[in-house]
Amino acid sequence: MSANNTNQIKKQIEIPKLKLWLIWLFLFVLPSLATVIGFKYYSKEYSYFTDTDLTTSAFETIRRYNTSIIPENFMEEQISKIKLLDSNCSPEALKDQIDSILCGKTMLCVFFDENVNKLSIPTNNKNDLIHNIHPNFIKLYLKKFINSINNLNNKSDNTQIYNSAQNQLGIALQQMFKTITNITISNNKVSKNYSLLFGGELYFILCEFKKPNKEKIGFFAVMRGKDFSFHKMLEYLHQDYKNIRIIFKEIDINKATEKPEIFHSGIKQTTNGLYIIAPTSAIFARHVLHGGTDELIKEYNHLFPMIEYHVPIEENQQINKKRNKVLNYLAVIIILLSAICFLHISLFGFNERLSFKTKIVLLIAISSLFPFAVFTIGVYSINQYNHFIELASVQQHAETEIQLTNQELNHYLIEIETKMASYSLSLSELLSKEGLKHQDFSNFVDYIGDNVPASSVLVYIDPIPDYLKNIIQKNKTLRKSKDKSSKELLDEEKDAISSIVPSALLEAINDNNIPQPSKRERKDTQYLYGNPIDITLINDLLIDNGKIKAIKKYNIPIYFIFNYLHTKKYNSFLGLIITKYEPRAILNSFFKNSLLKKKKFKEIKDNYEIKYAFLPTEDSGSAKIWEEGTNSISPTDKKIALKTPQSEMISFNDKIIIKKKNQKIPHLAVAVITDLNKQSEGYFIIKLLVSVLAYLSLIFYFAHKLLDIMFVEPVMLLASNANAIARGSDKWDTEIKSGDEFEDLNEDFKNLVVGLKERNILKSYVSEDAFSDIKETDSLKLLPGGEYLEATIVFSAIKDYEKITESLKPEEIITLLSSYISIGEDSSKKYGGSLDKILSDTIMLVFREDPKQSSHGLRAAEAALELVKKAKEIGLPGLYTGIASGRVISGKIGSYSGKLDFTVIGNPVNLAARFKAEAKKGTEETGIIISGTTIGLIKGKANVKFLRRCSIKGKAREYNIYELLSLRD
Repeated sequence: MSANNTNQIKKQIEIPKLKLWLIWLFLFVLPSLATVIGFKYYSKEYSYFTDTDLTTSAFETIRRYNTSIIPENFMEEQISKIKLLDSNCSPEALKDQIDSILCGKTMLCVFFDENVNKLSIPTNNKNDLIHNIHPNFIKLYLKKFINSINNLNNKSDNTQIYNSAQNQLGIALQQMFKTITNITISNNKVSKNYSLLFGGELYFILCEFKKPNKEKIGFFAVMRGKDFSFHKMLEYLHQDYKNIRIIFKEIDINKATEKPEIFHSGIKQTTNGLYIIAPTSAIFARHVLHGGTDELIKEYNHLFPMIEYHVPIEENQQINKKRNKVLNYLAVIIILLSAICFLHISLFGFNERLSFKTKIVLLIAISSLFPFAVFTIGVYSINQYNHFIELASVQQHAETEIQLTNQELNHYLIEIETKMASYSLSLSELLSKEGLKHQDFSNFVDYIGDNVPASSVLVYIDPIPDYLKNIIQKNKTLRKSKDKSSKELLDEEKDAISSIVPSALLEAINDNNIPQPSKRERKDTQYLYGNPIDITLINDLLIDNGKIKAIKKYNIPIYFIFNYLHTKKYNSFLGLIITKYEPRAILNSFFKNSLLKKKKFKEIKDNYEIKYAFLPTEDSGSAKIWEEGTNSISPTDKKIALKTPQSEMISFNDKIIIKKKNQKIPHLAVAVITDLNKQSEGYFIIKLLVSVLAYLSLIFYFAHKLLDIMFVEPVMLLASNANAIARGSDKWDTEIKSGDEFEDLNEDFKNLVVGLKERNILKSYVSEDAFSDIKETDSLKLLPGGEYLEATIVFSAIKDYEKITESLKPEEIITLLSSYISIGEDSSKKYGGSLDKILSDTIMLVFREDPKQSSHGLRAAEAALELVKKAKEIGLPGLYTGIASGRVISGKIGSYSGKLDFTVIGNPVNLAARFKAEAKKGTEETGIIISGTTIGLIKGKANVKFLRRCSIKGKAREYNIYELLSLRD
């Protein structure tokens, strides 16, 4: 096609402005808004994944909750509310209020007056288990203790009196309630102990009211663990921790030590949001599983309580407003620039210098821009989400690892106790043997010191039996381990362990008659390394034979195990093995064989490095720290961890430090989590954008090449042949075998050229009115005499035509007829027919047989009914219509040298014309007379009315006359 023709075509193309601006709306405005809204949605929904402070806050909330659900901690927190109670209430009412606040039922509740001269016991405090508790006995020791508290409050230097009063009260309560150890009572505090008499946990509470009266300044209460309801406690705590609940998971505790993953701790995501699963504290778990008693409750046989924390998305969303503003500005710029471009197109048209292929590529680029923007946002959000999930899982893993290490440490202490019990039996057997040598005895003592992390081992025998006097010259044999002792402690020889073991007590053991502490006359305190030690503590150590016990009241934590020695030969008590331990030696020995030591206190998990350290604190009591597990983290991290000794989580730079304080063997367990693939958010965004742009460029390059192969080349071939046809060629030589629309288009062009040739021939001898019918008929089948086919003929005339046109002007008659003929032609085309003849006010419609369509009789009936309806709509009074079906001849009729007409002839044509004449004799509704043959073709869908039977002009027989009323669905 020549350049002049191309320009001429371009000038004649009018750009529809409405469509152009609709394209702008759907291609630029809506995608821009969708991208902005989508990004805001992702920011709102997933922003908490990008904030490690939120993760830290979540785990800190779990830690606080884990601390709060320990019964004694919960009760202690509730004391602040109990102190505000109205002391003027009756003792019974006060007890009920105290029970409600403590979420349990106190076994004993005693109110005391200002000087503790009078005790008030509520009448609703009936319990058969406390019949042996004497109020006067409590009053005696409670009075001393309350007075000592008052002296301290008055800033008097009476610490020793306070300690003595506290000790005496603790001993009295220990005797009354048969607890395992001495009970330490403090004002406005909760003490927990285990009772043999009451079969489980006991909680002791001492509290003074803020607004007391003379009769009730405070109360002393005791609650059994089995009477404390952890369900009520959880309901109470739910007010402050709305997103946390306790769930029970089936678990094998024994296997959990080897496979901590069966705790199912970590992150869980559901349709309702994100959940963090964490194990509860061992104290709370034991209370729940045992119900405050010593026996495991059967319903919890294979269950373990776990914390499920629903991350509060709505409350903690940290939307990056700056990032959203940048995206908003970018969207506005894109919309404005595109609006300017489309305004230019609307006013001046497309840029003619751009090729069609270039425009297609630009359209692809514009169309791809916003989907890839959404894709980029999605990739960014998924990356942040995965980062959050990994980090949270690693944090939970680290916390679980520390908890399991603590459990492993507890098992190690039990292992030491088991070893010492075994050694005591072995030494007893050794001392019972005849022919025992001093060296054998000495070697065995050394063997004990080598196999337990004791700083000293003392074998104390007093008095020495006669048969051992030649072997054991002194009543004590001391074995010290310098590498397991602190240099700051005094020499054992100058202040030996035996100084804290009263000889009188050993003598009492030998006599198998242990007097009660309250009847014994002895000093209240001894001094160990310059620190006062209660004698009752020594009593506890002796009573708990073989159990590791700590002196925790003072600055130096020292642990002792007392094991009895006895002889089977003489069936008598022989003496004691007293082993002393320090945290440094215990932890050094423990970590040498721990699971973390095998991992070198380091592990890699999900692109994160976790380093573990176990650091001494101020109350570790050792000048020299232990070697194992203290140098696995950097000095900077160690300094940060030791800045505050409490349990917490710290997040800074690319690290997270988790700290857990171990109270049993004082030390700080630390886990330092470092992201090995830490990248700044800006760097990740730049890398993501560069990757997306590179990928888009690749797409555009291949799209350019594919357009050349699949689009441009076929179009150029079609254009060159079209140009040849325009110049006068009558051949289409192009062959396209692409298997797509271009191949179909090429075939259509071929048919077009053939059609043009045929049309030029037909126009020479067929009228314009018949041309459309000829087009729909296979011209190759039209023989000179025509062809037979089945068809339905419709004749329709305007009712009262003469009356209507009497007073009309010629142009009005023409307008009337044109309207009528138009609706006739439209109705025929709609149902697959054709307008064959126009005879004054009568039109002839032909509906030929077509296998692709419904029956020609049905189509004719539908067209006739619609024609009547439309005629009334344009104001005509009605129509006279006749319909007949049958075999007709379709062919050429006319001059051989002039114009030809294409029509049908035959009996159905005449019959339809006669039926139209019969319709003029009068009908009731539609004015449509239909033949019985046509009714048969409609196949039961016709709703007709029989009018009469009569003869038809030009027909030998009579015909039934039916009126077509409607068609059924």
